[in-house]
Amino acid sequence: MKRFLLILSALFVATIAFAQSSREEIDKKPDLAISTHSVYAGPYFSQPIAKAPKGYEPFYISHYGRHGSRYEANAKHPAEVINYFDYADKQGLLTPKGKEAKALFEKIKALQEGRIGELTQIGAEQHKGIARRMYDRFKPIFQRGAIISSRSSTYTRCILSMAAFNESLKECEPLIETRLVASESDQAMIRPTGPLASEYHHNIRLYSPHCWDPIMENWAAKQNFSHATNALFTDIKPICKHFDESEIHVISSIYKRLAFMQNLGWHDRSFLDSIFTAEERHAIYKYETYRLFCVFAGTSLPDSNKYFATMHLLVDDIVKYADLAIEGKNSASADLRFGHDYYLLGLLATTNFNEIKMDYDYSDIDKLAENWQPHKFITMASNMQFVFYRSKKSADVLVRILHNENDMTLPIESATAPFYKWEDVKKYLNDRCASFRK
Repeated sequence: MKRFLLILSALFVATIAFAQSSREEIDKKPDLAISTHSVYAGPYFSQPIAKAPKGYEPFYISHYGRHGSRYEANAKHPAEVINYFDYADKQGLLTPKGKEAKALFEKIKALQEGRIGELTQIGAEQHKGIARRMYDRFKPIFQRGAIISSRSSTYTRCILSMAAFNESLKECEPLIETRLVASESDQAMIRPTGPLASEYHHNIRLYSPHCWDPIMENWAAKQNFSHATNALFTDIKPICKHFDESEIHVISSIYKRLAFMQNLGWHDRSFLDSIFTAEERHAIYKYETYRLFCVFAGTSLPDSNKYFATMHLLVDDIVKYADLAIEGKNSASADLRFGHDYYLLGLLATTNFNEIKMDYDYSDIDKLAENWQPHKFITMASNMQFVFYRSKKSADVLVRILHNENDMTLPIESATAPFYKWEDVKKYLNDRCASFRK
């Protein structure tokens, strides 16, 4: 009885830890407040993965991973913030800390000159670590002589992520053969292209600069950023008026540009945390979560579904090569793909894991930030791994799906979850894609 109570107590503690609010988690690891721009958070949420059913061994893996940490994707982002401080300085609106911030932003801009969008060393190390752990967990797939096929987006940061990943696999087993390709012929599968994607990206351009609608307007009016604004400016209103921006957009942009430096190896948060309170940081997290959901993720939004309709190209590729591997007609024991966050989000929407939903009501920003927590699943180097198993005693091929190296469960009946019959998963994914195309 005593042992039983101890087990219950341990489960209760584990459940409480798992059920922490986004505020509690971000207070513990503040870097995650910028979710999609944060360094890889997989190890932070790591859990032991399940053992395979008796008699089953891994024989093939199919993977899609986002590039690792990078420099800023566009020079306009740091330039936007420098413009705020230049204008404020000319108008005499900077506090002493504001002048210190202005000097720091000029250094940040200079540090990234000529390197916009490139992979950082931290980004390369993220992929090396993921590769090592993949090898350690699924060694039968990476035996001597195994062929590893990798395809990448033509963006340099993705190509270098692919190279770092394969370099690490070769360090684990030098006698595997790695084949690396970055071809225009693969781009529709690796990242959204075509008419539907073009229309979707047009909608993003219209919507994302402010994401300013009645929901956001009402919510933003209740937020208080006085600590940050008073730390930097004697008055922020003239800045907002001059640039035709909301206060929350200006403050969020400043926070993000400082917090983004984690991707370049700058881990001293003392200056950043002296400006922003924990409450302000969490409000910025909610703001960015809402924008991300509305622009890239919500299956309840018509515009997002136009984008998700392109996901069948990636799903078809995963299915095609998995079936060939099962039939013994795929020379590769691993098919690895290296792309971008928005296509990984689309794949997450298609799989619709029980742990990660994409169909939440977005009318309440505070609730959305608790129900849908992007800091857990769409940081730099986020990834999905479809790992296939077979047994000499059964004709059923089983597949598990790891997201950020953790087991995920699907809304599919299975006596062996998180292991599922491949035929069931294949039908489920195809049905999901068909629903988006409608």
